[in-house]
Formats: sequence, structure tokens, C-alpha cells
Amino acid sequence: MNDAQTAAADGARAPVDLHLAVPELTDRLLGRAAGGQWLDAFLLSAGLVQVVEDVLQGTAWRPRRLVEHLAKGGPPAVVGAARAGLRTATGLWLAVPPAHRLHAWCRRMAALRDRLALRALRDAPVADDPGTAGPASPAMHPDTNDPDADRDAALCAELRAAVDELARLPGARRLFSDAVQRPPACFRSFDQHPQDCVALARLVHARHPNRHRPVLVLGVRTSGSYLAPLLAAQLRRLGHRAVTVGTTRPGAALLPGRPAAVRDLRRRGALVLLVDDPPVTGGSLANLAALAVHDGFDPAAIVPVLATLDDAGALPPALRGLPCVTLPGRDWHVRTLLSPRALASLLASLLPALLPPGRRLLDLSVGPQGPLSRRAHLAVTCAARTAGPDGAVESLPLLAEWTGVGYFGAYAPTVAGVLSGLVPRQLGFADGVLLRALPPTRPTEDPAQEPPDGPPTGRSVPPAEVARYVAARRRLLAVPADRSLRLAGRDPVWEAAARQLAPAFGRLHTVLRPTLLDPLTRTLLASDRPCVTDGLTARHRWTADGAGGWYKTGYADGAFGHLNLASYDAAYDLAGAAERPDGPDRPRADGDAELLAAYRRATGEEVSAARWCLLRLVQARHAAVQDGLTPSERTRADARRAQARAVQRFLADVYLADLDEEPRGPCCVLDVDGVLEYDVLGFPVSSPAGALALRALRAHGYRTVIATGRSAPEVADRCAAYRLAGGVAEYGAVLVDAATGGAEVLLDDGRRLAGDGGLPERLGSLDPPAVTDPLARWCVRASVRAPQDGRRHALPPEAVAALLDEAPIGELFTTVPGRAQTDFVPRGTGKLAGARALLTRLGADGPPALAVGDGIADVELLGWASLAAAPANAEPPVRAAGVPVTRHAFQAGLTDAVGRLIGHRPGGCPRCRAPRPPADARALLAVLAVPEAGRTGAPLRLARLAAQAARTAATSPTHRGPGR
Repeated sequence: MNDAQTAAADGARAPVDLHLAVPELTDRLLGRAAGGQWLDAFLLSAGLVQVVEDVLQGTAWRPRRLVEHLAKGGPPAVVGAARAGLRTATGLWLAVPPAHRLHAWCRRMAALRDRLALRALRDAPVADDPGTAGPASPAMHPDTNDPDADRDAALCAELRAAVDELARLPGARRLFSDAVQRPPACFRSFDQHPQDCVALARLVHARHPNRHRPVLVLGVRTSGSYLAPLLAAQLRRLGHRAVTVGTTRPGAALLPGRPAAVRDLRRRGALVLLVDDPPVTGGSLANLAALAVHDGFDPAAIVPVLATLDDAGALPPALRGLPCVTLPGRDWHVRTLLSPRALASLLASLLPALLPPGRRLLDLSVGPQGPLSRRAHLAVTCAARTAGPDGAVESLPLLAEWTGVGYFGAYAPTVAGVLSGLVPRQLGFADGVLLRALPPTRPTEDPAQEPPDGPPTGRSVPPAEVARYVAARRRLLAVPADRSLRLAGRDPVWEAAARQLAPAFGRLHTVLRPTLLDPLTRTLLASDRPCVTDGLTARHRWTADGAGGWYKTGYADGAFGHLNLASYDAAYDLAGAAERPDGPDRPRADGDAELLAAYRRATGEEVSAARWCLLRLVQARHAAVQDGLTPSERTRADARRAQARAVQRFLADVYLADLDEEPRGPCCVLDVDGVLEYDVLGFPVSSPAGALALRALRAHGYRTVIATGRSAPEVADRCAAYRLAGGVAEYGAVLVDAATGGAEVLLDDGRRLAGDGGLPERLGSLDPPAVTDPLARWCVRASVRAPQDGRRHALPPEAVAALLDEAPIGELFTTVPGRAQTDFVPRGTGKLAGARALLTRLGADGPPALAVGDGIADVELLGWASLAAAPANAEPPVRAAGVPVTRHAFQAGLTDAVGRLIGHRPGGCPRCRAPRPPADARALLAVLAVPEAGRTGAPLRLARLAAQAARTAATSPTHRGPGR
């Protein structure tokens, strides 16, 4: 039985959780070593060293997390000084006797890890060219060329002694009690293999053949904890006699706690090899190279060594000036493992036992390999032709997929065995390659080519099937503890949720996110029924099985992946499937409700509104970053829209769910941006004050409609969530029917035929190019993105004026300037005309009872209303028109205006007073309420939030102490 099969057998006895704690790592390490499973033994030892180094070097320290958060946008000088201070603090901490003893033990364990790397590579061939290869030194590495079982037994004994020593060290149990391993992206999510390190070592040796020159192999954790020892092991096998291995994290010292070793290597002119995952931006390696130069190493001797996903070996700009050694994607070892020759051998060994008696394998055809991807493992389709006793030939469609190295790869077949009947049938697994049958309806399925538009059948997986799968994982892959709570600083779902909410604090978010928001979301998203989640549950990841049922694909690719986002809450998987399009632009209004109801029937569990909102926010952002390094504008727009819907639903659940009676009274018309909502979180949201204003209008019998420049799909979202009577979209160009979500275009036939006059193309030709809102149909909403942070800004006035001077653009459009965009509006349209048409269709006679707006496009509409108001943030043209301005701004100003209409503050009478929400909802409302208070009211709101967060944590059934 090979390494992966052993790991799979172990995993089958219990649910697999790859966030292994230190006792689990040591137990498995000793077991694998004793069984001669050297690859897994190395992987486990590398994980153990990674965990210990992270704890000793304070990776999860709140000050370090604060500095890294500041590094994403703070002043470089301040960030540099803060990082230097942390490096000094780390060095002082490692000199304290308890930490010093643990650090010394870690170095001894790292030496054993390096010997295990040598042992795992023992059977790997050394390069044939005598000019680039040579025997390792027996004196330095006595176990390298001696396969004698006694030496293996001695290595096992040393491992046992090291584990026993760790158990006896003072403070070790307490210090590592919450520490868990972080699986390496290189061997878990990406398609790298130890043989890639062998190939890279040969390339390094070819360029730097001096075997007597000292070499420092420095890995960037987490993947560097695995790649660096393997690269160093092969260099030793090639005869390099002075190889030092170390790991670090961005912003830390080169060798934390080992300044003397750094000075010695610098003095001796060492070659510095920097090792990490395939780069995206290359920033981590570039910054580490700069730190090595700062520490006195020769720039020409600092060599990033990396594999690239790109077949040509292309590097990101940050690395192009460095003397990199690269292994292009076309040369990765996984391509050999999935070659026709390798797969033919695999099938020849696996298929005979799976075929019916008398049926034999005739031949195998293997499809082409696609490009390597960060989104999915490399997979190839195959077709096995078999013949029966009567000569009848049948073709069996198959998929061969790489799943990872060692026990990381065995995770996939282990989970498949537990979830039998819910996932595609597995035919075999060997050395990281999983073979499975393809459903007859999808003979060409390739997980690397994720279908964006749902299953080819045109059907979407029903909510009941999603809930059945999620509930099955919850039951079959249950684990004792929610270990995402131990992953502070590693972007688990609760940290990602805090990051989504942090902009509500404005400039204070750098300080308040780690100190206030992180503990709050950690409490709100802790699972009391933890399980190993899927992590990739968008609707297109189900496929019809050809017999009326459904299979879940990619069931082992999301959890423990390179995007982190650890969650042990089954509701996180449910939230990933919440987006269910009815068409290209409009989601089902009842999609969330159907899914939650199906889950409730399957599990008996009710997902709270606050928890659902936070999970939906993270899943929406997750879907955007999966699209690639630079998401398309459509992907960005869809993500913002999904995030906005999550908050809309939450506020509606809290403030509107109990108001069943449909109002039949006068109409009120509200602007959206700057009145009902603002873009404070990076996507448009309302606030408790705004939702309470909507409640008051509905409770007092008023019908509410919105008039906005936003697109018809976005207006339909708000009509569905807030139960509005209708909406005016795109500055009056489109009406939205609240009952159906359908859109009615008010432009005449001639204007429709005129189209956009080539405006989007002209905007794209500007310097810098402008981007347009892909959801808008008749208006053109244009903006430019700031290069430093990607935020949207309005077009420069001179660029707008130049465009309007061109024909036919100036004949077709006028403009409405905004804070983050410039809107090109079809001439002849306006909110007033749109509102008149909408109210007529609603059977309302005369002007609206109330209209509230803040921009120049609202002036005519405000002048028509019986009662008009503008919030304190209103633009000068609104004030100049004599529209009454409220005392407060934004949603607080909306409550002022509604109060004038109904005669009291919203929520001030039994009729419109909101019910008291549960504790977790009150905590999330307290976060959303901070921006509406403005600068003067923010301190009081923050104090209330802190108090509410403390009460929520104290009453949570899953409450634990704060993260380290």
C-alpha cells in the first residue's frame, strides 16, 4: 500500500480534518515513519515545524495582524518601521528561556524534517549529466546513500525522542494548545509535486554549480515550509555541501531568532534561494529579496526559485528584474502523471477488477491536457473501450484528476467514500490521481473549465438537492471542534466577514477591525455543529446524473484550499448556493427562502438572519476572487450586487418581515444613493435608520417606490427585498414592476434604435480607460479605477465635456455627475417623467405624498411632490432649488423626512415600532449603524457596538476565549 492509500485508509476511519493539531501531527508522523511511508512522514514533519514556527514567531499576534492590515494601504514608512519593531520584538521573545528552549527544539525538529525530505526523495533519479550532478557527501548525510533498514529505524527513534522531548518542555502544551496546521497550497490546491523541486534543484545547480558555496534555501510559509526542504534535499543529493534551510513569513526577519546564522551566511557569500507558491503578483518574493539586500546579501546572489502556472514561464512584473529560476507549467510533473502512457498503466491495473466478468479493456483514448489553473486541479477526460464475451464494444467515459500529494491528495477519495451516492462514482485512486466515471449526460466534463452558466441540461440543481448534500456533509463529516476559531490571521470566514464590514469604521478600520470586529464575527460565525465543509457550492458545481438525480462535483477542492476561508459551518456551504439566476440579470426573489426552508427540513436547524447575511457576504466576495487575479467588470458588478442583496435581506428580515398587510395608501418616492443607501462598505447598503424609515412608511399605509439611476436588475432586487410598490430605473428610462420584476422601457422607438452611439467604446479608449456598469442597459454609467486601490471615481470634467462635443454622443446623452461615477443619461428622460408613469400604473392620482432626493436629477421630482425633503448631504443645486433640508444626512436624514410625514420619529409609535431582534442581529445592526451617526455620533455608536459585542459573546453557546 502506498503513501496516499495509507492516508486514505486512515481517513476512512474518521472524518478528515486537514487542520491538524500538534498531537495529531506527532502521532501521525510517528505512525507513518514506522510504516515506511516516508513522503507522508515528511509532509507531517513539515507541517509540525510550520505550526511551531508560526506560534513562536507570533504569526497570529494581534499587533502583527494590525501591522499587516496597515500594510495594505498605510504609509510605507510607518509600515516599515512597524515591521522592524515586530522583528525586534520577535527576536527578544525567542531569547526568553521558555521560548528559547522551544526554538532550539524546533531547529532540531527541522533537521529531522530535512532528513525525511532526503529519505522521501531517495528513489528520485539524480540528473544523468555528470557535469551537473554528483553524489552527495556520505560524511555530511550518512543516511543519503545507505538504504539499510537500521538507519531507517534510527531515524524513527530520533523522531520518537523529539516528540517525547516536546511533551516534556515547559509551556509547550499551553503554547500549542490552539495551534493547527495550515495545509500548503502547493501540494493541496495547486498541482505541484516533489519532483518539481527535483527539477528546480537541477536548474539551480546548472546555473550555480559550485558545490562548496554556502546556500540558504528560504521558504515563504506556508508552502515554503514544504518546498524549501525538498529543494535543499535535492541540492544535497547533487553534492552541495553547505545547505541551510529556513522559513519565514512576509514582513518577518530572514531567519527569525537566528541573526548570527544570517551574518555568517552573508560573510561567506551565500547563495540565497527564495521559494514560494506559483506567484500571482510576486510581491512576497520581491519584498523578501529586498529584505535580503537590506541585510547585506549580494543582489546577484538572491535567486527566487519557483514554478509558474504559465506554460511559457512568464513572471509578474515584480519579479522580472530578479535572477529567477523557473519551472514553466508545461514541465510540471503532474503532466507526466496524467499523460496517456501513465493513465494507460493506471487503467490497466484498476479497470479489470471493476469490469463485469468476461468484459476486457481494449484500448484507452485520452483527451488533451488544459492549462494549469489556480481554480481547479488538472484533469483529463478519457474513454475506455471494453469488449464483452459476445464481442459487443462499449465506451466508458472517465475523468482522471490530480488531487494532491500524499495524504493531501488522499483527502479527495476519502471524502468521496464517505459521501457515496452524493458525488460521482470513484473507480480508483493511486499516487495522487483519482479516476472516476463521468455521468452519461456530461461526457466531456472538465473541472478546470468551470461552466459559468449552469449545467448543460439548462436545469439548475433544486434547493432540496443542495440542502440534502449540505445536510449529509454536516452529518457524515462531523468533527469535534470548530478549528476555524484557531486560525486568527489566516483569513478564515469569520475574518473575511470582518473585513467586509470594516469600511463602516472609516479611517479607524485599521485599528477597530482586529480589536472589535474580528472578535465579534468570530463569535457570530462559530459553529455549534462543526463539520468539514465543501467550500465550493455554487449552483453550477452540481451535474445531472442522467437518471433524474444530481451529483456534486469539486466536493474536495474548496475546504483547506489556497484561498483559506476556513469554515466548519454547514450554512456556509448553503450560502454558496444561494445565487440562483432566473435569467441573465435577475435572481429569484425567493431563492434564499427556498434554500433555507429546504435546509430546515433536512436538519431541523434555523439559520439566523445575521449569520446568513455574513456568510452570504463572504460567499459573494469569494465568487469574485475565484474569477481570477483581475475580475471582469461583470464579475465585480455581480459580486457587489450579491453583497448588497445579502444586507437588503437581513434588514428586511429584521424590520419588515412581520408587516404582512400590503399598504394601499398614497405613494412616496425615494432616491436610492445618498438617501436610502450609501456605498460605505464597497457596495451599496442601507442602515438600521433607513430600514426603520421603510418600516414606518409601510406600517402607516404608504406605498414606497424608488427612483434612481441604478439599473433595472438592481431596482428589482430592492423591490423584492423591501417589498416596494415599484421602481424607476436608469433615471426614468425603465420602469420595474415589483410583482414580476419585469422591466418596461419608456424610451421611444427612435431613441431605442439609436442605441449608445458608440459611447462605451470611446470610454474604453480614454487614458486611463473608463469602465462601464455592465448591468445598465440604456444609461451608460462610467467610472475610472484608481490604480492604487481599484476604487471607482467619476470621469474628469474635461473628458466628459470632450465626449459630449462628439456626434452622436452629445445628441443622445446628457450627464449626471456622481461621487464614484459619471452617468450618461438618454436625452428626454428624467426621474420626474418616470415617477409620473409609475404612479399612474399604480393607480395613484396626483403627486406623491413624499419625495426625498439629494442630487440634481431629483430636483424636478422634488418640486412635484406634496412634501419634499433632502438630507443634509444634498448637492448645492438641490439646496438652491429651495428644497427643505433635514438636520441629518443620508439615512438619518431620511428618517427626519419620514417623521415629518407621519408626525413622529419612525419607530416612535406602537404601529411602526420594530420588534426586538435576537442578540446576533442586534450586534450586526450595531455595526451597520456606525456610519449613519456621522463623525460626531460615531464614538457613542462604537461604544454601543462594543457593549453589544461583549453581550453577544457572553451569551453565545459556542463562545471561546479571544484568538491569540
